[in-house]
Amino acid sequence: MKKWLRRILKGLGILVGVLVVLVIGLVVYVQLTWDRPVSRAVPQMTAPTDAQTVARGEYLYEYSNLCWMCHGSQGSHSPEEPQAGGLEFDATEIGPGFGFFYGSNLTPDPETGIGTWSDGELVRAIREGLDREGHLIFPVMPYEFAHGLSDEDALALVAYMRSLPPVRNKVPANRTSFAYKALIGLGMVKPQPAITAPVVAPPRGTTAEYGKYLAWHASGCAECHMPRSPNTGASDMTRPFAGGLFPFPEEGFSTTGSNLTPDMATGIGDWTEEQFMTAMRTGLRPDGTVMLPFMPWPSYARWSEEDLRAAWLYLRSLEPIAHEVPASTLTGAAATGTGAARGEALFGVYCLVCHGEKGTGGPLTAVALKDAAQGMDDATLATFIAEGLPGTSMPGFGKTLTDEQIADLVAFIRSW
Repeated sequence: MKKWLRRILKGLGILVGVLVVLVIGLVVYVQLTWDRPVSRAVPQMTAPTDAQTVARGEYLYEYSNLCWMCHGSQGSHSPEEPQAGGLEFDATEIGPGFGFFYGSNLTPDPETGIGTWSDGELVRAIREGLDREGHLIFPVMPYEFAHGLSDEDALALVAYMRSLPPVRNKVPANRTSFAYKALIGLGMVKPQPAITAPVVAPPRGTTAEYGKYLAWHASGCAECHMPRSPNTGASDMTRPFAGGLFPFPEEGFSTTGSNLTPDMATGIGDWTEEQFMTAMRTGLRPDGTVMLPFMPWPSYARWSEEDLRAAWLYLRSLEPIAHEVPASTLTGAAATGTGAARGEALFGVYCLVCHGEKGTGGPLTAVALKDAAQGMDDATLATFIAEGLPGTSMPGFGKTLTDEQIADLVAFIRSW
């Protein structure tokens, strides 16, 4: 064999050997470091127990931060279900694939819930992303934005969680991929900085300043309406509220947060304040179509007038950003089914969150659809769905669903 060829092969062998050593070293390093607890002091905090604080916590939990959407244990999409955790989040299609994660049990059960956690440990988990032992919580928990939640509001959430009935429900352990472990081990995904000084919210009122606090920290607005990296999930803070970059697949539909900046072409620049209020109260856009309840307008409809108008003032103060968000689409049976099967899928997409399983009602509506539908013939029920109920939070779906889709909804309702 010629000397130059031997030299090339030798060099390649050395290079391969170095790469193998580096890969093995990386794997060993990641496995040893990714779940290493962060050594950080727990804040010494005590949640008040008075009725006003608990009520504020309930408002934040159920209608603003919407904690129940991730921590319910029955999958009924209702804030009334036990907050005992177990909801599975499939993150295998995000970036390189992160694994499967589960909403935790937030009831005061001492064995499977938060019964033995201190108030400071709970506040640290909410705002910094560390569990009781100092391990990083998967960032489906939006501590990136809750980091700015005031001490008063964070403790109100704790007070409300303490008021829930304890439910014993052992949540499965997260099943993490090596890619996720590597992001943590290499410091690309990490907890929020330690909070060492009091966090105070702006004075409540109809101001853009308070609206900014609501939009960024005391709600899920920023979490959904920020552009995110498809590889790491990191938010692009340089384009606040410009909307999502890619759709999130949900059961029956695929969607992402819309552009909330005042851009005239791709945002809400041509909306009026009253149109915004109508959308938040009833789900109706200015063009008469109904927003998917993935945008949780049925919960935000419970916001005070002051809070909604403050949020509007803040959104109008943003710089317009031109960004066309991917269109929402129906999927599965909601898109391709027929008859009552499609009606059931459409009910799950648009109606379940308010009307509950089989129309039995829930906390977000005063109407038990199952009972109301019995007093209507099919044509009247179809008209009710198409036109809605003026003066209430029941929107009309006539510009959102076709006559055939509405007929399929009626067929499903009749199957109860």
